[in-house]
Amino acid sequence: MKNRFEKNALDVDRKMIGLFMFGTTCAVLLILSVTLAVNFTSGIRGYVGGEGHWTKAQKESVIHLSQYIISEDESDFRNFKSALRIIMGDRTAREELNKEDYNYEIVFQGFKKGLNHPEDIPHMIQIFDWFHDYGPVKEAIQIWESADYEIDTLVAFADTIHFQIQNEEVSTLQKTEWMRKLNHLDHELTDLELRFSDSMDRMARMLNTGVKWTTIILGLIIIGIGLWLTRRFYVSTKIWTQTIRESENKFRNVINNSQDILFKVNLKTKNYEYVSPALQSMLGYDIETFMAGGMDFILSKMHPDDKDEIQGVVDQYDNIDEKDHLPALEYRLKDVEGNWVWVSSTRNIVRNQQGEPEAIVGTVRDISVRKEQEQKIKKSLEEKELLLQEIHHRVKNNLSIISSLLELQKDGMPEPVQEILSASQLRIKSIAKVHEKLYKSTNLSDTSLDNYISELANEIKKTYHSDKQSIDIQLDVIPVSVSINDAIPIGLIINELINNAFKHAFNGQKSGSLRISLDELESSDQLQMLIKSDGNKLDDDFDIKSSDSLGMTLIQILVKRIHGALNVYQEGKWSVFQITFSLNK
Repeated sequence: MKNRFEKNALDVDRKMIGLFMFGTTCAVLLILSVTLAVNFTSGIRGYVGGEGHWTKAQKESVIHLSQYIISEDESDFRNFKSALRIIMGDRTAREELNKEDYNYEIVFQGFKKGLNHPEDIPHMIQIFDWFHDYGPVKEAIQIWESADYEIDTLVAFADTIHFQIQNEEVSTLQKTEWMRKLNHLDHELTDLELRFSDSMDRMARMLNTGVKWTTIILGLIIIGIGLWLTRRFYVSTKIWTQTIRESENKFRNVINNSQDILFKVNLKTKNYEYVSPALQSMLGYDIETFMAGGMDFILSKMHPDDKDEIQGVVDQYDNIDEKDHLPALEYRLKDVEGNWVWVSSTRNIVRNQQGEPEAIVGTVRDISVRKEQEQKIKKSLEEKELLLQEIHHRVKNNLSIISSLLELQKDGMPEPVQEILSASQLRIKSIAKVHEKLYKSTNLSDTSLDNYISELANEIKKTYHSDKQSIDIQLDVIPVSVSINDAIPIGLIINELINNAFKHAFNGQKSGSLRISLDELESSDQLQMLIKSDGNKLDDDFDIKSSDSLGMTLIQILVKRIHGALNVYQEGKWSVFQITFSLNK
């Protein structure tokens, strides 16, 4: 009985809310309709009143100019100019409104100079914005423009009269001709003013008719919607009741047939208020027994390795945080037959009307199959890592064998051939060093570039070690990890440039310095590598692109391989090879 009363109260609340929203919508629409009608009326009134001021100013200007023709008194000409200020103000507003991005303040001040009422001006601007390309308003604007052109003609005519009166004697016949032409201009302007008034009158009638019928139609629609909603409220009451009943049945069927366990725990009592039937199919326990045992029962069936962690989670329920969603938990439970079942628990906090946590609801899902698959995948990955590590080790050993074969091949060879074989050995060693770093690393796909460059530089330095020569190699390389696809070409580039320095830059030198640096560029995501030597300077005509050296050619090819750019230049005593490149993503 109580539940039924609560449902009826809820239905009444919904109906009241619906009726309130309906009434509010009606009021808003009516207010909007009336507001638009008032605004349009005010705008049209502004244009009609403005046309009256415009006409009066035009007539006054013609009268003053007529008096000036007769009297030749300069004050009459000044009065003519003064009368035109009203017309010029309206013209300024119209010309500014014709711009796509007009200045509102310029328009406002222009209309204000045209003696239009400040309260009408915003609505006049709105009329122009909305209807400047429509029927009567468009026609009125065109007439307005024509009238302004006629005013220009009147002003030019007045300036001609003023010039002649100021500079020569004017005959009575000439004045008569001026008066005739002035009357003609006045008639043309009067005709344009009448046409403008007629256009705005037609626009006013159209707007009034449109607003009237819009209000009528809107009122009929609102009445129709109100009648439909009223009938719908009464008819839908039974439908809502039936729908709720069906929804409850569907929800109950979903819960009863779900393979996941649904539960609700009271935070104050720490007892389960609800556990879905999936408990029996997943773990085999009776629901009544489970709920009676509460938290202690579930902890007693938990794997020893997971028990402490879950106990800590349960202890935190007394001081739960602000998040409604709690972290998912994975642990093992013993089923009724004594088997361990891996489960995943997802939980959310339920709060009371005061926003205080009162319960936890969640689901428990059997993830035993997923855990078994994870173990298989983990074992497979370990096997593949061992295999990849062995591959890197074998590649490194094979490269070392090739280097040793080249060492044997040098015996008995001419010195130029030995130098070529030695250069090939160093290139092979730079590649072997990458594979050595990889199989010794826990990460079999990336290698530490700073350590690799340091070891490679020391390896080459040992090759050129001599008591007669002391070359200092200085490194300034940022820590960065690169893939084998980047490490090998970078290593080969460094190998070629260091060898080039020992062969050419330090040839005949007892001492010298070789600086190798690698840093990030601040303005981009690129890296910059500098290899500088202070030995023999580069030739003035040195051009790496025209060099026929195998080493220089190889450097250019490898720089392209890492999508880089090479720049060679002399900086004081330092010969600099600058390489800017980006790592493969």
